[in-house]
Amino acid sequence: MKIFSTKKDKIIVLLILLVVVFFFGLKSYLKIDEQNAEAVEQIKPLVLNWISYNEGLALAEKENKSVVVYFYADGCSWCKKMIDQTYSNEEVKKILSDKFVTIKINASSENKVVENEKEISERKLATLYQVSGYPTTWFLDSNHSRVAPLPGYVATEQFIPVLNYIGEGWYKSISFKEYMEKSN
Repeated sequence: MKIFSTKKDKIIVLLILLVVVFFFGLKSYLKIDEQNAEAVEQIKPLVLNWISYNEGLALAEKENKSVVVYFYADGCSWCKKMIDQTYSNEEVKKILSDKFVTIKINASSENKVVENEKEISERKLATLYQVSGYPTTWFLDSNHSRVAPLPGYVATEQFIPVLNYIGEGWYKSISFKEYMEKSN
């Protein structure tokens, strides 16, 4: 008894086998693609949550987080570069999201904020913080006390150690120089 009596039967069986192999291969390939798509969705880039001055100070107090106040000016190319390169770095965003409340102040703006129970403009706030060049990043404690300013554009590789130094509270016990020697 012959199972495949003609060449036509052999071709039909071969085609059926190819379709089955193709179908199961495609199905497993699609399953892998679905898993990869899920993994990619889970690795969404962080987005910094820049909030207003007074809202940020209140949130820092509530969450016991340090504060970054980023002072910038309209038309400042170094300010734009710092936002585009330094603040958009994933590691910087992770540290800021974990340890800081982020506030952005437009020092060219007349938008109102409340400082020492007085309503003033963001421009006046920059003056009160003695900001003389842009960009300038100020660090505050969760209780709003000023820690230190960091004037000018700061590259990512220089900014990360500063964020860790302040965000982890090292500034309360050792100098930045000691911190850098200790971490190297």
